[in-house]
Amino acid sequence: MTALYEMPFNPVKEKYGEEITSYMLPYFVQDWHLFAPDPIDRDNGVLVRAKKRQPDGSIITTKWTDVTSPPLQQLYGERLWPSRGFRVTTGLPQLLDTWRDPELEKMRKKNQVADTPGKGVRKGKKEVENPPLSQGEKDSRDAAVRFAQSFASAQASKLWGPDIEYVQVRIVTNIFPRFSQRYARDAKGKVSYYDLAWMKPVKVER
Repeated sequence: MTALYEMPFNPVKEKYGEEITSYMLPYFVQDWHLFAPDPIDRDNGVLVRAKKRQPDGSIITTKWTDVTSPPLQQLYGERLWPSRGFRVTTGLPQLLDTWRDPELEKMRKKNQVADTPGKGVRKGKKEVENPPLSQGEKDSRDAAVRFAQSFASAQASKLWGPDIEYVQVRIVTNIFPRFSQRYARDAKGKVSYYDLAWMKPVKVER
């Protein structure tokens, strides 16, 4: 299953993409970023917030809450008997960022440049996927969003109790300073983020 998951896009992955992805994610995903030539150069985190109904019927929006650091701190303090909970928060950004097939993405980038010679990517207009998303990509995307929805629902329930109307996930990325700046005390990373749409909470079995 690992070999099928790691293969470039092919007819087998197109037909059985959902089964392969559901088996591998989120716990068996292969990550080779520890090794050159593509070492880790960024840090990802997950924030969650919710819309909660108050006793008087009004709805308030909670503040963004960091749900990545607590399980990591627990991991650092319990090296001999670590909890696997941290894998969920660290794996979620990867799920949301890697559902596109890399080989098809290369083709799309080439076609995109060919469609707008000398002009680059046009802004303000939704670009058409060429080639379109495969069924395997769509299934992986939907599975990643469902996973995010379930995770946010569980976290919101734990943080703010019942009567949660909507939940939202924010993925934060901190790109480390370049290696050439390793001795510069004032060197800072580049922080960026993107938000998923508001989602209705789902019941999560504990």
